[in-house]
Amino acid sequence: MRGLWAGVAGVCLGTWCLSAGAQPKWAVDQIYTGNIELGGVQAPLPQGEWIVTGFERSITKSGWGNMTVALAQFKETQVPAYVVLIYNEQSVRMGWNVGEEKQCARREIHHAKVIRDTQLDKACLYVNHIVFNVSSGSAKWWKDTIDYARKRNAKIPMAAIQGGIVTSDRANFLSMAYYFNPEVEGFGPPQNTVWQTSDWNVLNVAGDQKKQAYVQAVIDWTEQSRPMLEAGLAGKLKKGEALNWPSYRRE
Repeated sequence: MRGLWAGVAGVCLGTWCLSAGAQPKWAVDQIYTGNIELGGVQAPLPQGEWIVTGFERSITKSGWGNMTVALAQFKETQVPAYVVLIYNEQSVRMGWNVGEEKQCARREIHHAKVIRDTQLDKACLYVNHIVFNVSSGSAKWWKDTIDYARKRNAKIPMAAIQGGIVTSDRANFLSMAYYFNPEVEGFGPPQNTVWQTSDWNVLNVAGDQKKQAYVQAVIDWTEQSRPMLEAGLAGKLKKGEALNWPSYRRE
């Protein structure tokens, strides 16, 4: 997958860590709706059923575990959207260095914004276009997601528009990237699958009003969804509370 970040570089900065509470026992084929309970932190999903397609645990240099989980929605042979969730398995006392912040500072993507940036309180968001591929160096959770889709005779889109939100506090971090498939809205598959010159690159979208409108819908949605991510980080979401979907108006 070209353009997808490698993962959150969470670093335990305190001298000791607290238990993050009960964590899900992940398994492919699990179905979630609303939001996912992560031991006191909640990860909100857009409305509908989401199926776990892949997951992978990584260990930081400090020895703490981060979990990456991919979930997808399926509509017959299409994948309207999928989500990549990254969170910490242990909470800390003194904050996290969250590696995804670099996405929020980029200037060659559709949208990027840093809301807060201190060691103990971070929030940012970004909207990017993603071009997909699989190589020997691809993450296990991504390879598993591709295999899962193939087994369902579902087609992973060649490109997607990604709305990413990263937030952290003194104890935990939550990084969620939501990928929306333009083909579901009637756009054709991309003719160019090189990220720098892709059909969905900022420069190419600038001359296409329909694509501009689609990207703007994802930008608006990402901005509007951030407060719910922060509420989830604080464990304040109601059971079953879900995000809306981006509102794209076709002319």
